[in-house]
Amino acid sequence: MNSSELFKKTVFELKKSGIKSAEIDAQILLEFVSGKSREFLLANPEHKLKNQEIEALKDLTDRRKLEEPIAYITGHKEFFGLDFEVDKNVLIPRPETELLAEQALKFIKLKVTGFSSRGLKILDIGTGSGNIVISIANTCNLQLATCNFYASDNSAAALEVAKKNAKVRDIKINFIQSDLFENISGKFDLIVANLPYVPIDGSDDKEIEHEPQSAIFAENNGAEIIKKFLDESNKYINKDGLVLAELDPRNANEILEHAAKLYNQVEIISDFSGQKRLLKIWS
Repeated sequence: MNSSELFKKTVFELKKSGIKSAEIDAQILLEFVSGKSREFLLANPEHKLKNQEIEALKDLTDRRKLEEPIAYITGHKEFFGLDFEVDKNVLIPRPETELLAEQALKFIKLKVTGFSSRGLKILDIGTGSGNIVISIANTCNLQLATCNFYASDNSAAALEVAKKNAKVRDIKINFIQSDLFENISGKFDLIVANLPYVPIDGSDDKEIEHEPQSAIFAENNGAEIIKKFLDESNKYINKDGLVLAELDPRNANEILEHAAKLYNQVEIISDFSGQKRLLKIWS
């Protein structure tokens, strides 16, 4: 079978299993098993796949039919224009989290103008695949002054994934295994965090069941871990520093009220869909 025929067959199989993103997923899987770009496959619909590639496509399609996330099947996910390795030990990066990286870079650009040579100290709590801190560091290394980056996670397996992603881009990051600030020392100019924030039983998304549950769900309407993070963060942020934390729109107001008891300047920023998504705190 040629690539065009395999694409149509894969789309049919995925749609039959209720996969809403059937066309996109089929294209990704076809590119993955063939090693060919989307442009090549579109320009060469008669391209013949090898028997082992066809078998691989069938196996991967079967996994996708069971609602395993496409990122885990291919082992990759794009974030902030970069390709990240992911596996079942880390949360899959989401597009809405790019808002956090954008706000972090906006702050850094303001601070590095005329800043001392020591650079900024930046900490990413709950780093997972390292997508946030690596995206920030990559932009800083290309466009801004050199900063000092630190990233922590309570999962040793997740840190191994993050280390691989940093190594690919030759980005120096100090990785620390820590439950929130447990093993963190010193103060930082910028602290970013994408912590578990989904209320227990707060999602009917079957794909989420494949991801590490401890990286997604939290008690107390999803607010427990972020509140603990906020309670501790003021001990680790420098004067005139910034704390950024991604939120679930369902508990954003509750967390904002909690943050306002600890800090004088707090704000919630909405994402592109108008959902309350990011807590911004000036120390």
